[in-house]
Amino acid sequence: MSPLGVVDSAGMTQTGHVRRTNEDSYLMRGDLFMVADGVGGAAAGEVASSMCAEAFAEIDLIRLRGDAALKEAIRTANRRIYERAVSDPDASGMGTTVTAALVGEEGRTAFANVGDSRAYLLRGDELRRLSEDHSVVAELVASGQISPEEAERHPQRNVVTRALGADPNVEVDTFWLDGQEGDVLLLCSDGLHDMASETEIAEHLSAERPAEDVVRGLVQAALQGGGEDNITAIVFRLGERAPNAEPATRTILIQDPDLVRDDDEGGGISTGRLLMRLGIVFGVVAVLGVLGAVGLRKAHFVGADEASGHVAVYQGVPVELFAGVKLYHRVWDSKVAYASLTPATREELFDHQIRSESGAKRAVEVAAKQPL
Repeated sequence: MSPLGVVDSAGMTQTGHVRRTNEDSYLMRGDLFMVADGVGGAAAGEVASSMCAEAFAEIDLIRLRGDAALKEAIRTANRRIYERAVSDPDASGMGTTVTAALVGEEGRTAFANVGDSRAYLLRGDELRRLSEDHSVVAELVASGQISPEEAERHPQRNVVTRALGADPNVEVDTFWLDGQEGDVLLLCSDGLHDMASETEIAEHLSAERPAEDVVRGLVQAALQGGGEDNITAIVFRLGERAPNAEPATRTILIQDPDLVRDDDEGGGISTGRLLMRLGIVFGVVAVLGVLGAVGLRKAHFVGADEASGHVAVYQGVPVELFAGVKLYHRVWDSKVAYASLTPATREELFDHQIRSESGAKRAVEVAAKQPL
C-alpha cells in the first residue's frame, strides 16, 4: 500500500467586489500550505501578509517538521512585522492573521493559526471547522451574548483579538489531525467564510472535481455572496501517493479571467442574498424610525476599530449593510488597545448598548482600569 499524502491541491486569491487592493497572501510549497490576511489599512496589510508568506517560504523542512516548523515561521514573521511597524510610520499598526498546515508522514497534519483565517476538514459528508477564531465576535458567541447567525452581520466581525505584528511575542494555536484517505482540507481567509455559508463550502468540497475547480467554485460562491473582502482559499486532498512523488499543485493568479463579475455571467449577488439584504434594509429603517424619536445624533456605542487596534466610540447604530455601507462612524479614539483587555472586559464593553457620548466614553475609561 502506498503512503498517505497530498494527491491534489490548488490555491487562489481574489480582490473581491469592494476592496481596491488585495491584502491576502498565500503559499503552497509541497506539503506546506499557508493563508494570511493582512490588516492595518492602506498598503500595510499587504506588506504584513507578504512578510508572513516570506517567512514560511524560508522554513528549513529538513531541520524542522510538524508544529515546530509552523511555530518558528510564525514567530519569525511576527518579529519582522512588529519591527517594521515600529520603525516605519507608514506601516504603523499593520498586522496579519495566519492559518497554516504541514502534512507529514501517513497524512498526519500539523496546523497553526492566529486570528480569524480558518481551517476546515471535509471527511465523508461532514464538514468540520478545525481552527478557532481569535476575534471579538468569537468571544461574544462563546459567552452567549450573540448567536452565530448574528455574528455573520456584526459590525465588529472583522476585528481580531490576536494577530502577527501587534506585540513582540504572539500566542500561536497548534493542533494535529490524523489524516484519512479521501480527506479534503480547506484553508481560507474570512473573505470566503464570511460570504459563503458552511453548507455552500461543504457542497463545493464534496464535489468530485479537481482541486483547481473546487477552489474556483469556492471563490465564485464568495463573490456571489457579496465579495465584500479579499477572498483566498487553498484546497488539498489526501490519498495514496507513490513514494517520493510530488503532490499535484495548481496556483491560480489573483485576477483570474475565468472568474467574471458581471451579473449576466453569475458573478453578482444571488437573488436569495439580495432579498435577504433588502429585508435587512427594511429592518434597519424600522430601527432608525424608533431611534429618530430620541435623536439619532445622540445615539452612541462602544466598538473596536480594526484599523487602529483601539477601543473607540461610534455615533449611530451598530448596523452594517451590504457593500460596506455603515450606519455609524467613529467620533472618538480611546488609545486603549482592545487586545490588551481581558475577554470578559471585551464582552462587557462591546455589548453595543446605545449610550450617550459621555456615557460611552465613561464606559471605556472604566474598562481600561480593570486589572489584566
